[in-house]
Amino acid sequence: MTPTASATTPPDSRAAWLGWTIALGALSFVVTQGWLVPLDHLIAGWVAALRSPALDGPMHAMTWFGGSVWTIVGLAGLSYLAWRRGGQASALLMSGTFLIGAVMEIVLRLWVSQWRPDTMAIPEPLDPFTRFELAGFPSGHAFRSAFIFGWLAVGARGWPRAGGWRALCLVMIALVGFTRVYLNRHWATDVVGSWLVVLMTLAMARCWEEARASRRASAGG
Repeated sequence: MTPTASATTPPDSRAAWLGWTIALGALSFVVTQGWLVPLDHLIAGWVAALRSPALDGPMHAMTWFGGSVWTIVGLAGLSYLAWRRGGQASALLMSGTFLIGAVMEIVLRLWVSQWRPDTMAIPEPLDPFTRFELAGFPSGHAFRSAFIFGWLAVGARGWPRAGGWRALCLVMIALVGFTRVYLNRHWATDVVGSWLVVLMTLAMARCWEEARASRRASAGG
């Protein structure tokens, strides 16, 4: 009998996947209820006090690492690295994991419907495309940057100076997330929500990778 993923995945990996999934669901529910609106406004006010012409340029430059062009370049590079390390299956796992996260971003935006701070008026009737564009939870830029740098941080294990590379990836994730609040494009909860999506999808990928490795070992044994 072919072992299932749940039977061949270490309990710690499954627990991490479940934990991040629960955390994302809990935050999504809390945001839909509006319970964190005061906190979002408090953080937005604090960040607004930091704005200055000297910082605007660097913030716009940094937020590029969550945009479409960087996403295409980053995913191409990650696919190549995954293929070099584990072959076609690893490259497909990376691409599939990103796709699952992107679909979750769409679903959460349509469900939670927390409007972006720069949204001036909500048109009626509200079609799904406009609803997606005006909603901010989770942040697309923060999701894309966190996925690329997060996957890179995980893959950096075994590299020379791996600790430095992983620290740099974490700094980039934090900075891109901060730019979305600084540029008044998202609330802080939008950014945190996107990070939880990434943590959940990365944990999911780890479970599948470990299950695949266990099946190969069982077949070889």
